[in-house]
Amino acid sequence: MRTFPVLLFNCCLLICSAAFAQETEEEREDRTIMMNIDRDHDKTIKLHPLHYGEVFVSYEKVRSPNISNEFGLSYFYRLHMKGDGWTTNAKDVMGIGIRMSQRYYTSKKKTAPFGFFHGPMFSYRFIVFERNVFDLPDLPPSDPEFRYVGRLYQNALDLSYHLGYQFRLGRYFTTEFSGGLGGRVKIVNATNGGDLIKENIIGHVVHSDEGAVITVGPSPQLNFSIGYSF
Repeated sequence: MRTFPVLLFNCCLLICSAAFAQETEEEREDRTIMMNIDRDHDKTIKLHPLHYGEVFVSYEKVRSPNISNEFGLSYFYRLHMKGDGWTTNAKDVMGIGIRMSQRYYTSKKKTAPFGFFHGPMFSYRFIVFERNVFDLPDLPPSDPEFRYVGRLYQNALDLSYHLGYQFRLGRYFTTEFSGGLGGRVKIVNATNGGDLIKENIIGHVVHSDEGAVITVGPSPQLNFSIGYSF
């Protein structure tokens, strides 16, 4: 009668020992990977000064010898709408945005985050336009030509793929040049402003009603940054 409990105990002990050994092996692999990372430059804070109408800062963290993740925050203060012909009109806005990307570094002579890289990027932005962004005439409500249109709001989602090169300048400073191509979906709404949105928002309209419009379009991007790695 005592044989079965003893066998069960031994089996449990063997399973626990195997699990502990496997966990230990995984920890060893993680330590080996982390030892190959340049600890003096595995974190980078960046400023992106050439983004028109936007203040954009980001933080990059190296996860493995050739992979990093970057997270960015933006504040928008100006955005373009359709103009006459090929021109556009700049409008004052208030908005925030986030960017998240994963980078794969391919250089055999340099360690991440330096050298050539490529990878996907996802971004989201929420924009509030200035009042009367459509420049409607200021008429009293009693006027037959009066039209009320609410404030314009925009939500935009981007998915793109980027290629670039990050240089090391001196001991800690960096600079980066990159470009990307992808697609953008906009959801734009303003009370009673559906037709005006269609006429002014950049993008191909796929759905519209009295108060909202959904557009899609390409999202080409160029980027330059100055950073500090540590």
